[in-house]
Amino acid sequence: MKKRILITLAAAFFAAAALIYLYFTGEGEGAGIPCVFYQMTGFYCSGCGASRALRSILHLDFYQALRYNAIFTFALPLIAAYFCALFLSYIRFGKDKISEKIPMKIIWIFIAVALIYGILRNIPAFSFLAPITLEG
Repeated sequence: MKKRILITLAAAFFAAAALIYLYFTGEGEGAGIPCVFYQMTGFYCSGCGASRALRSILHLDFYQALRYNAIFTFALPLIAAYFCALFLSYIRFGKDKISEKIPMKIIWIFIAVALIYGILRNIPAFSFLAPITLEG
């Protein structure tokens, strides 16, 4: 159990280091990792703007986070809760007992919503879903 706690603490340390790095990046920069899908096609994927949204959340600018990537902003609390439960399950049992309890229907719904979001944010009528930088 001691080894599992150390592994979990190491993962938490690296996650915290990444968040600190992201916190101190410039406004609108995000993690600086370009989207390969966007570079190849010119279309936004469902994840475009997610690191900028996370940076905005770290700065408590939730409106800007929604403008960068709304689906990520709404999904982040669920993702964070999932990983916390996953780490606690790993510490306690030595394996993942959380993922098997999530119905496949929920996973497929999340995938469908993400795909629809990725399509809609590239249609001019839904341009408000595209990641933007607010002026001022």
